[in-house]
Amino acid sequence: MASPAVTAKDILRLVDELRADPQSVDKHQRVRNACNATSWAFLCDAKYPQFLYEYANSHQHDETTSSGLPVWILSAWDIALALQASNTTLPPFSTSSINLQALSLLREVLVNKLFPLMSSPAERARYINQGAPDTASVISAASGLLFALAHSLKVHPDPVYLGKVRTSGAVEVCTLCWLYTPDLPTRITASISLEALLEPQSQPASTFKFDSPPTQHILSRVLDAAGTHSPGPSTTSTTGAEKIVGRCVHMLQDGLGEKGKMTDGHRLVELCLIQWMTDESYRRIMTLVVQTVQDALGHADDRGVNWELVDMCGAVLLALSNVSPLPMATLIEYIDRLSLLSVLSTIYTQTTRTEDGNPVPMEIVARAWTNIVELLVHCTTCQAPNCHYVRTDAYVDALRRALDSGELWAKTMDVLFEQARVSKDKASMAKWNSWNGLGKEVGMVYRPSGAKPSVTRDGCWEVSCQRHGAIDEQTEQVLQRCSGCKTARYCSTGCQTKDWKRHKVECKQLRTT
Repeated sequence: MASPAVTAKDILRLVDELRADPQSVDKHQRVRNACNATSWAFLCDAKYPQFLYEYANSHQHDETTSSGLPVWILSAWDIALALQASNTTLPPFSTSSINLQALSLLREVLVNKLFPLMSSPAERARYINQGAPDTASVISAASGLLFALAHSLKVHPDPVYLGKVRTSGAVEVCTLCWLYTPDLPTRITASISLEALLEPQSQPASTFKFDSPPTQHILSRVLDAAGTHSPGPSTTSTTGAEKIVGRCVHMLQDGLGEKGKMTDGHRLVELCLIQWMTDESYRRIMTLVVQTVQDALGHADDRGVNWELVDMCGAVLLALSNVSPLPMATLIEYIDRLSLLSVLSTIYTQTTRTEDGNPVPMEIVARAWTNIVELLVHCTTCQAPNCHYVRTDAYVDALRRALDSGELWAKTMDVLFEQARVSKDKASMAKWNSWNGLGKEVGMVYRPSGAKPSVTRDGCWEVSCQRHGAIDEQTEQVLQRCSGCKTARYCSTGCQTKDWKRHKVECKQLRTT
């Protein structure tokens, strides 16, 4: 590779040579070798952005280079490097009118010319034909350009322009790169770019309306691209949905299988699968996630459990339950077959440490998993006719079986009780309360194993009371002890009266003890 030019004179000479022979692949490469954050100001002075704009606008359908590659590949490589240089140039030039005008030219030609050309029916076959010699180059150039644009939109956000990108063919190109590349780095690059293009800049992701017409239109085009197998109009098909489901599973394997490869994989699952999630899709993705957590918890290395991986797995499960109703039959299956509650218990009770030996904040580790426990509790109580998660006897029975197995619920309660008693932090109390609520809703009452009567229960002793099992400060302030045994505590005389039939015998035993 040639050494990058460092002077304005060298840059001007290279750009003039390229302008004189724009079809020369070698001259394009020479300028790209010189294109970086340091030389970007010189390139702007030499009107290189204007050349890229004019050259890309001159492309015709089916036009190829001397080596047989589509001619738009040269523009894709050039503009990707130019965007990268613009993205990384330092102040004050990064915010100067010269840089912003250059960026505007590059962005304009992408949405008006290059992306429509790259996503045309004739060009789509280039991404799909894995046997063709130019497929790898086409996918590499397209994914590199999209990644540079995604970075540019983070450095210089523009929601209006992002809307134009979404209707220019960029989403389809990104989907094709994501689906058809056999190369792992390219697949990860394309998935990150697709996430960036689909996630709105104008509002938090949590408020993204998946059922809005614009989102429906974008996602239907993603499905169309997934279902394209030959030049010509694409058709929405089951095959397309299956390819997206399959690629999402691969993406999760890429991201969950090795620490640090992917930090936001669940966002892609949210965006791509909401329209087409089936029972089989849930089985594949949830099986992968739960088994990944089991492996992480059971095969910790010398540095301990990979808690970042565990947290991300929880986020994936939570995202799936948030964007599309989880079939109750599937939920029961995972409680029975994949020991989901045993996984939750392990996550809740293990002592977590970072590599330097310091405790990991539990509000970070358990945040998604606490929400999953709350969803499980919701499924035991909800009777709303419009809610998918309505209580069923089969679900409650599965939950009770799992919690009873090996005294899982009681033993977990013992550990969580001690953690909350010692630490008194909000995260530990939240875990205790959520786990206690899970057992309470299926008729379980907590009695610590081998405990003395003075620590038999927390909160109000009346099982049906909302304060039953609670350990928060507000509950502690309202509790009054039974005048007979001096052990049982109630939040009101009504609760004490309601519990008297059960407590009567126990009260006598506690007094003699």
